[in-house]
Amino acid sequence: MSNKKKMVILLGSIILMILITYQIGYSEETKKNKVDIKNEEVTHSTFQFKGNEFTQPEKEKEIDLPNKEIPEGYALAAQNERLELYVSQQTLNIMIKNKRTGYVWSSVPDEAALEDTRLNNEWAATVMSPIVVQYFNKDKMLKSGSYVSLKGSVGRFEHTKDGFEADFNLETVNVDMSIEVVLEDDSVVVRMPDEAFKENGEQKIASVQLFPFLGAVKKEDIPGYMFIPDGSGALIRYQDEHPLYDSPFIGKIYGKDEAVESHGDLEVKPQPISIPVFGMVHGVQKNGFLGIIEKGQFNSEIVAYPSGVNTDFNWLSPRFIVRYPYFQPTSKSMGGINTFQKKRLHEDKEIRYVFLSENESDYVGMAKTYRNYLDKNDQIKVQGSKDQKGDVPVRIEFLGGEMEPGLIGQNLVSMTTFDQAKRIIDDLTRSGVKEMTAVFRGWNKGGLTGGNPVKFPVEDDLGGEKKLEELKSHLDKKGIPLHLYTNYTKAYGDQDNFDVEVDGVRRISNRILEYSFSNNLVDEKFSDLKINYMNPEKALEIVKEDIKHFDKLGINAISIDDTGSILFSDHHSESRLSRGESASKYKELADTLSDQLKRLSFYQPNDYLFKYSDEIFSIPMTSSRYVYETDTVPFLQIVMHGYINYYTTFSNYHADPKKQLLRMIEYGAYPSFYLTHESSWKLQNTPSKDLFTSSYEDWSEDVVSQYKMVNEALKKVQNATIENRKVIGLGVVEVTYSNDVKIIVNYNTKKMKADDHQIEALDFKLIEGGE
Repeated sequence: MSNKKKMVILLGSIILMILITYQIGYSEETKKNKVDIKNEEVTHSTFQFKGNEFTQPEKEKEIDLPNKEIPEGYALAAQNERLELYVSQQTLNIMIKNKRTGYVWSSVPDEAALEDTRLNNEWAATVMSPIVVQYFNKDKMLKSGSYVSLKGSVGRFEHTKDGFEADFNLETVNVDMSIEVVLEDDSVVVRMPDEAFKENGEQKIASVQLFPFLGAVKKEDIPGYMFIPDGSGALIRYQDEHPLYDSPFIGKIYGKDEAVESHGDLEVKPQPISIPVFGMVHGVQKNGFLGIIEKGQFNSEIVAYPSGVNTDFNWLSPRFIVRYPYFQPTSKSMGGINTFQKKRLHEDKEIRYVFLSENESDYVGMAKTYRNYLDKNDQIKVQGSKDQKGDVPVRIEFLGGEMEPGLIGQNLVSMTTFDQAKRIIDDLTRSGVKEMTAVFRGWNKGGLTGGNPVKFPVEDDLGGEKKLEELKSHLDKKGIPLHLYTNYTKAYGDQDNFDVEVDGVRRISNRILEYSFSNNLVDEKFSDLKINYMNPEKALEIVKEDIKHFDKLGINAISIDDTGSILFSDHHSESRLSRGESASKYKELADTLSDQLKRLSFYQPNDYLFKYSDEIFSIPMTSSRYVYETDTVPFLQIVMHGYINYYTTFSNYHADPKKQLLRMIEYGAYPSFYLTHESSWKLQNTPSKDLFTSSYEDWSEDVVSQYKMVNEALKKVQNATIENRKVIGLGVVEVTYSNDVKIIVNYNTKKMKADDHQIEALDFKLIEGGE
């Protein structure tokens, strides 16, 4: 036998042994993990639903949570009908008793949890501290410390009507701080006033965490999970056995401040964090809390440590940034030094902990609690009619024009004229798609990337003002709103109404904040196309001028990209703004537009713009799926549904359209398509070359079929709120709405039974109240 034949036989034997080993292991796994959905077994096709792209079924077993006693050294500071607040005047640690359930929460682990827990001296001090800080030492090195390790001591301590106040000093770093803790109905509110924050020595505070170990759980001693606002929402379940983690979750609320925090060109962009909330559950539907950062959120992070990262404890907390480190260039060759802000950020810090009981103690209860909080505080727009009936809408975005380099200057590539858009809308209407939200990109002079913030006049090659007005009038008769796509954040270099040196945002190093347009999809030919950020004051000035043009054209709806989701500080000496001040300017911008326009829509807006958003485009439909995240949940959708219509990202980009279609139905989201009349190959020499497929001729059937399926599922719940969500089994989810309609979605490739209902493979079933 030849050596070649021997090698083939050997390789074949190895492959066969691998297959046999896999089959044995797989068989054992399926025996262990049978799911009782009317005797349906876990199959190979259901394995995907065990991953963190989906939500896992809850274990249906009764649990007895440990009864904690209030130890000596803690005294009752305040109580109301719902809560009791206890404090140790010596350590400043707190305990909260939920009167409804009798459950006691503590800001430090109890002695039983600390037994047999290996902690080094620093972490042993940290877990017992009410305050944890990072600071820059005399050598400008970033260090960590805590109330215990930095020799904290209480100065003034006073009981107040609803809680207590305390002043304390961290001797090692010579810093004075103050803390206030009060009860408000079902909440404990923790405050750190800025006016009492004093640094008396050379060492400077970088960040502060208040009661970071409130509710900390050792391994899986208590079943439950941490909730983090990553994308649509994510859970980190408490586990005894899990993969090795080498770092915690650190999520910057509202994303990085690009004027201070650098990021690499190859950095994978995480899902956005648009809401300043977090939460913990101790026993699903037993006890939990939702944390809401009410002050200081513009410069804060959500930090979540799963068990196994430094300690055996699962814990999470906001981290308030007091000053940022940054790189200061000292030469044109980009040499420089690492340093930090000399002046700290002056902001009050405040967290509201809303304590949840029984059925409300899960991520659904947290989302409903946050929804009620936004509604109560007038921070979310409520749809005009809760009884509105009819078909649901689909978002149709058109790309009008885009620019490409010419021999001299730039040429316009016409992808969809106003007349062509009108014909596409008419064709969709004839096909049964009658409810739409239309958005027109690249309507302005020079096309999509031709010259923002200069928008006017309307591009002649697309039909000019006359044809745009005709399109608007035509859609008005059909009851279809027409949004003009805009952006009040990004500018493409100097324009007639924008001077980069004067109006452009500057980094903390005083360099202009700008990026090259080129990336891994767009050719180097656009490397000289610079993207600058507009100072929010300048953006507001441009808005006021744009409104006059919109009014002249009869335009009463616009969609705004980036401005709702990108938040930065500005360090220009003549127009300095903090992130909080920038957010205030954007609220003023949105308020100005809302007063003048009928409809205002944002792409992935942060929470401070929810009250101005008539619709939300491209809402996150997943989490970042970090290794320590065990589940993805529709937290954001539960908050929004019945208040603001929200749409998915473009179906043109979905790798698995069927799965995404079912997720739209499960999450209550409306479909979206990015369309052109011309074939997308014409964009190959433009900055929009990443639009791989967009021709209406190619997508018309998909638009109609996907829309009809989503409309069939969601038309009866479009103005109802989501009241419950239950994962019945792997790949089978039941969502309950406030009008007693249930939708059961089956992601499996086989028919499944849930309760007394059969759900076809890759399908859904709508169940009305009496069924």
